[in-house]
Amino acid sequence: MKFIIIFAFMLFSIPSSKKQLSDFKWENRLVVTFDIQAKDFETVKPSDLKERKLLFFAFESGNLINSNFEGEIDQSEFLKLRKNYKADFFLIGLDGGVKAYGQSDDFSLEKLIKQIDSMPMRQSEMRKKTGGNN
Repeated sequence: MKFIIIFAFMLFSIPSSKKQLSDFKWENRLVVTFDIQAKDFETVKPSDLKERKLLFFAFESGNLINSNFEGEIDQSEFLKLRKNYKADFFLIGLDGGVKAYGQSDDFSLEKLIKQIDSMPMRQSEMRKKTGGNN
């Protein structure tokens, strides 16, 4: 009986392997959509997403239906975004801040990529890649 209690305690004290929204900070930029038929994700080259450190998470009816992230996430953290901002899509920067959000009618992955490319941190990444000083 003592063994069962110790085993149960150990199970509950193991940290969750699901990534929280904040776990992506300084690792990835995120595009999170809710109830948007985002075919755009299929047309973007994986190398373009990788170069921009961009992960996408598409939710429908509160469930994750599409993503280029291969691990598990804590969906409740992502769902709080929609509740707090009352928006259908979000762009989250490397610093974890919400850089853009809006309604489904305004969603364009191409525009979000252009916005990412205009950000100072992304500009710096591009300069380092090309070896330029500008």
